[in-house]
Amino acid sequence: MRTLLQDCAVILLDEPFAAIDARTADDLLDLVRRWHREKRTVVVVSHDLDQVRGNFPDTLLVAREPIGWGPTPDVLTPDNLARARAALERWKQDPELCLRGAA
Repeated sequence: MRTLLQDCAVILLDEPFAAIDARTADDLLDLVRRWHREKRTVVVVSHDLDQVRGNFPDTLLVAREPIGWGPTPDVLTPDNLARARAALERWKQDPELCLRGAA
């Protein structure tokens, strides 16, 4: 609600469609589209690739590191998605502790 009241130029939404019903998700997507028309910067974190493909013109694909950035169809390619899966498979669940400056 603060975002609407403050008229923010940059809006960050972390998994905004998680745990909401379809009607609320549609309402929120309408609001995001309005913000986009108003030339606001809207950053949405989402794991729903179908929703990203259908609603977001540009994508930053991240899997422990940036994989691709640009128009959504150019970023969410089979090759980039395979690179993202491979990056996640290499990720250690319990990495060794890194102590900065330890001798």
